[in-house]
Amino acid sequence: MFPITKNEPAYFTQAKRKVSDSNVSDAWSDQNIANIRARLREDILLQEQSLLCAYCEKEIDDNPDKSNIDHYRTRHLFPKNTLDYNNLFVSCNSKVSCSYIKDNYKLEQNDYQKIVNPVVEDPNDYFEYGFAGDILVKDNLSSSDKIKAEFTIKVFALDNKSLIETRKSLALMVKTYVEQNYLMSEIFSYLNDYKSFIANIYNKLQEQ
Repeated sequence: MFPITKNEPAYFTQAKRKVSDSNVSDAWSDQNIANIRARLREDILLQEQSLLCAYCEKEIDDNPDKSNIDHYRTRHLFPKNTLDYNNLFVSCNSKVSCSYIKDNYKLEQNDYQKIVNPVVEDPNDYFEYGFAGDILVKDNLSSSDKIKAEFTIKVFALDNKSLIETRKSLALMVKTYVEQNYLMSEIFSYLNDYKSFIANIYNKLQEQ
């Protein structure tokens, strides 16, 4: 996960105004919103998420086979947040992590107090990574923040085996680049995704 700065586009604001107040529970299916969903997915990905899944940081595009607009606070629990722009992220379509796992986790409303929100919090304050690709809870957290970090990992399955193996492979690549004295900015020009992981591993290697 990485911090996300939201900037609601005018066309989305205008479309929301056309949705009937009595239609809040079905607002996402309203034709005014349906007509702009594809454009919205593309803009969120490009302008706010640098073509990365909001949760695992895998590189994705706006193809509906590869990504979806995820309601961070799910619509069935928080219908009034359906058209809250700050509640909309783009997630990969993985069936073993990210939005799919979160939406099938059987969360309750109060559970969201225990999930890191990348719009209001910096996920990098909660997580670090190991060279083996594992995602770790930072040691210096308060007990409540440790619970939040651990629960967030579970809700999005950020410790899924496939994610760990991918990050492990990237760690080896980063190590090679560091041995060749590449700067982090140069490494990012070659490796486009999992940027929080790459930055964390790069910094650890620099400290050795």
